[in-house]
This record gives sequence, structure tokens and C-alpha cells, in this order.
Amino acid sequence: MSSSSSTPQATGLQMSDSIKSSTDRLLYRKNDIVSAKLSSDNGIYLSGQPLQHQPKHEESILDTLSACYKTPDTTESDFIPFKNILNVESIAGSVDEADEVGNSNLLEITYALPFSDLNHDLKIDKIKVDIESGPEIPPSLAQFILTESYGKSIIRPSILVLINPHGGQGHAKTIYKNKILPILQAARANVTYFETKYHGHATEIARELDVNDYDIIVCCSGDGIPHEVINGFYLRPDKGLSAFNKIAVTQLPCGSGNALSLSTHGSKNASVATLYMLKAHKTKLDLMAITQGTGSEKITKLSFLSQCYGIIADSDIGTEHLRWLGPIRFELGVIQKVFSGAKYPCDLFVKYKYDNNSEILNHVNDYLSNNDTENELPIVTEENLQITSPDLDQPVPNDWRHIPQEISHNLNILYVGKMPFVSADTQFFPAALPNDGSMDMIVTDSNNSVWKLTSILLAVESGKHIDDEKVHHTKVLSYRLIPNIKDDSKHYISIDGEDFPFEPFQVEILPGVLTGLLQDGNFVETSFTK
Repeated sequence: MSSSSSTPQATGLQMSDSIKSSTDRLLYRKNDIVSAKLSSDNGIYLSGQPLQHQPKHEESILDTLSACYKTPDTTESDFIPFKNILNVESIAGSVDEADEVGNSNLLEITYALPFSDLNHDLKIDKIKVDIESGPEIPPSLAQFILTESYGKSIIRPSILVLINPHGGQGHAKTIYKNKILPILQAARANVTYFETKYHGHATEIARELDVNDYDIIVCCSGDGIPHEVINGFYLRPDKGLSAFNKIAVTQLPCGSGNALSLSTHGSKNASVATLYMLKAHKTKLDLMAITQGTGSEKITKLSFLSQCYGIIADSDIGTEHLRWLGPIRFELGVIQKVFSGAKYPCDLFVKYKYDNNSEILNHVNDYLSNNDTENELPIVTEENLQITSPDLDQPVPNDWRHIPQEISHNLNILYVGKMPFVSADTQFFPAALPNDGSMDMIVTDSNNSVWKLTSILLAVESGKHIDDEKVHHTKVLSYRLIPNIKDDSKHYISIDGEDFPFEPFQVEILPGVLTGLLQDGNFVETSFTK
């Protein structure tokens, strides 16, 4: 199903007939209903009937959610944690032909079965319960359980799904239909579905949409669609202020690159990530402003993920013609560049926030200890979007450092990012934080041997590469890179995985602009933040 115009309609995707709306009158027999009671440990205890299809002693799939969602020390066979509950409705109708219900404690609960493997598909089930009465039972029981189940998350959100039908080697639509949509329907989300038709289509949609129609934009794609959406916001007459303040932008894994989903929802399985997304908290994320050109040719775009120059960029963008090979195309590109001793001379100017791992560790610990997720989100203003760095044809300020030529003229990797994970097995920026007002910069140079560089790259899976003394790991506020490559080969600058002109560019941090969805207000754990 897709719309024919570039602006999504607010009518939404029709819910499946198999999942009834709250206005339906349901008829049940008494023996269909399980006795239950509310638990002070954030869930519902069942009596007399174990949950079907429930494996013993397996952890709930959401055990890494907020500590406020603590699950009691009990077998899951008689307990449904609030964190697994997707929807609750009062049962209207009669228990049987002779007995009118008239009891607000009779509920139908839709929930995700507890599951220990975050990379296996979720199973959704329903159960009808009669909650035991007591002095602490609230008058509106169904609403109380929903509120407890979602916490600060949005109940029954209005969602715009943007899907790249060619994403995930052509499997994106199937992933959405089989793994994502059933979870959204079970949660009674109001869904509008839209397929992008061409490169840049999502930018047009985000630029033109009515921000009041949606709570969340869900990008069922790789990292390209979130990049387009964010830049579509930036092209609005108010530079996206209304959109950045109203709409959360997130991603569910349907593409070849799923860095946003992996860093925020922590699973490469689309059904698990969907449940995480529904239970996540709105959190402000930093963006990065990328400027190229001067005068009338000056263009500024936004980046949410990364910028790279050197081996990583050439191995990614430069192997697009081998996309049919899957992820191995990138690995082959890296191997070829490493063993050929490729280097990418440049002039690099940097304004640092922290320039050594000791300072970065202290900064990360302070951030995690003092991160306040309880207050209302700050309002994004024009000041948050103001570019303060000089134009590219002007000298850099005195507090920017010119990186020594011993490094910059022998540079082989420059990688700057805001998300810890760039793929399922690569935590390139393990010290990255959602809104600390800085970017994480990784620099290596060809003064290292092939074997040293190889060992560094092999360590990115664990995030331990930043501990290597040959890796320049810093947190920066802004930087300018001027390529000085003299050979005739084709080279690339990659911004969020997109091919940008191979020319000088400048980047600065834009603190707390984007609204994202994070578990307990933080990225998933890395080797640096555990």
C-alpha cells in the first residue's frame, strides 16, 4: 500500500480485522477468563493458568529497558511485566448468556511473550483477566495499566511509516509487513504508510507534512531515509523548529545500514526493535551541521550519524556497485585499501572539547551519572540552529588546532560520529552520547604498519580500538577538512552514508536539536559505557 502524492494523508493504514478495536463488544465465557492481581513489582500475576507458549526461566526481551521496569524474581509462567504489555481494554458484553459483566476489572491484555534472544521474532498473545479487587485498585483500571506499561512513552501514537521498498536488498516491505506492522497494530498505533519512490523523496515529504498529524516518523529503511527526513525538516520555512519540537524521528532495521536503530533500540530484529521503540522515551539528540562551498555556492546540510574521509568512505561509497554482495563488499574494500597502503592527505583543523581518553572517560561518567530524563524536553529555538563557525574562505578561529602534517598528510581514516554503533558488529564510537554537545572523532594514519592498522580495525567490534595508542580518539565541537589528494583516482566523502562532493567541508555540533526515542534516555550500552 502506498500513497500517490508526496504528502502523506492523515487517514492512516487500516488495522487488521483480526485485531478488534476497543469499540467492539466481545462475548466470553467464564472459563475463558483468568483470575489475576496487580503486582507492586510492575506487572500482573496470573492464577490458575500459565501463559501459553512461555519458555521457562527465560529473560524478558526488554530487560535492558529502564530500571523502573523492574521484573520480580518469579517465573514468567504466571507473570506479565508491564513492559511487555502493548494494549489493555475493558471487556464489554457478557460472560455468558445469563450473567451480565458490569465489571471494570475484566480486561483483555495484548502483550509480547517473554523471550530471551533479542534477535528472534516476537510472539504476540492476548489473555482475558479478572483483576482481583482491593483498596489500591484504581477506578480506571485499563488506563492505569496502560499508563504503567508505557511510562513516559506515547500510548497509541500517530506514526508516519516511511519505507524504502528497495532497502534491505529488496526485503524492506516484507520485513515491515511480517515483523513491524503486527506489533504496531497490537499497540493500536494510528499508522500512515508511505513508500518512497526516488532518492530525496523522504526529504520532500518531511518538508511538506503537517507536523500536527504525527507523533513519530518511523523510517523502515537503512540510514539514508532518516538523513533525508532530518534535512527535509531543515528545509522548512522555520528551519524545522516546529518539526524538531513535535515529532520524534526513529528507525527500524529494514536496510543495509541500521545504525540509528542499533544505537537506540539495541536489536537488529525488526519486531524486537518495534517493541523497544514503542516503549522508548523521547530524548533530545545532537545533530551536526555540514557546510560546503562559499558565497552563493554555500550549502549547509544536517548529519545525524557520521562523516568519513579516507579508507572508510572509499570502501563504503566506492563499492556501491557491489551492493549485491551484501556487507562483505565493504570488508573487501577495506582490505584492499589497507594492504595497498592507501593514504589521504588533507589539512585538518579541529576545535576540541576533550583530546584524550582520560578526560573522555571522566566526561562520560559524569554525563551518565547526571543525565536527567525526568524533566520536560527543552524547546529547540533559532539559536540552537545557528551556525557560528566562519565560512570556508575565512581563517579558522584561534582556538582551533591545526593537526600536525605528520598525521594529516599521512591520514588514512577520519571518522566522526554521534551514534555508538555503525553496524550490528561495529561500535566505532563507544563513547558517543546522545546530547553531550560534542562529536566523537577517530583518526589513524599510514605511519602505522599494515598489521597495526588491521589489528585496530579488528578491535572495532568490541569498541576497544579507542584504547590503542595509535588511534587518535577525541571529542570535538567543530572541525574543517581540506582534501589534498593529488592522484587521479575517484575518492569520496561520506555523510551519514551518503555521497557528498569531494571538496572542503566544515562541521559543527548543533546540541539537542533532534527528538529521538531512546531506552531510559540513553544509547544502548557499549564497552565504554558499561
